Amino acid sequence: MGAQILIVEDTPHNLQLMTYLLAAHGHDVVPAESGERAIELLSSWGPDLVVMDLQLPGIDGYEALSLLRATPGLAAIPVIAVTSFAMVGDRDLALAAGFDNYMTKPIEPETFTRDVVAYLPEELRGSQPTPAERAPATERIVPAAGNQPGADILVLDDSPTNQALLRSMLEPYGHHLRMSCTVEEAIAAAERTTPDLVLSDVHVGAQRGVDFLDHLRSVPALARVPFAFLTATADPRSPLVGDGTARVITRPIDTAALVGEIGTLLGSPVGV
Repeated sequence: MGAQILIVEDTPHNLQLMTYLLAAHGHDVVPAESGERAIELLSSWGPDLVVMDLQLPGIDGYEALSLLRATPGLAAIPVIAVTSFAMVGDRDLALAAGFDNYMTKPIEPETFTRDVVAYLPEELRGSQPTPAERAPATERIVPAAGNQPGADILVLDDSPTNQALLRSMLEPYGHHLRMSCTVEEAIAAAERTTPDLVLSDVHVGAQRGVDFLDHLRSVPALARVPFAFLTATADPRSPLVGDGTARVITRPIDTAALVGEIGTLLGSPVGV
């Protein structure tokens, strides 16, 4: 079971990344782009936890926290401060002001969710992944080769947010992710070391993921590498996803579902 989490952040990229990371682990995330909007939401709703930027337009994080702590029924909600302008002594200042924790930006996608949910009751911590060796049998990744616990996964995606989200979801299971932002980079990476699996966006800037798929299928040594498109928009029947030899995984997808898809792909080579 996940938690209801309010994120107060005025930078769109940071807001999107934090929202993706928490939502992927089963949490219900409500965004607010200013302190004023946060106070408006809190006047009629009590989340389980708040993540609060300190540098906000208008009401800053400190003032918003003060108003929250003064509101009956909300004073005990855990509030985590985040800031891009960390100075010596800022952590102590934030904790003294009443924040429960203090985090600096850029956030670490691999540890962000774990550090946030530590302030929630056990029953509200969502679907945080466990390492592959401790995962339940139904969620355990099929080893890619021999006795290795994880796979070498080549990712083609030009979005830093999507890359960070995939790392946070799959690396706890022992997988190694190699990131490429263009078709040319992905081709070079695949030809340098044959991956166990490819995950590709459909649209990569002005390029197409299907062009990478077509190249792999034309190279005998790479033709049978399992390939999946991750997309929020493309129709699985569209020519944009190739000839049907690639799996199409629709975003958004939670960790357990993605782990299951990858387990199936690693256990089912192309053409089998």
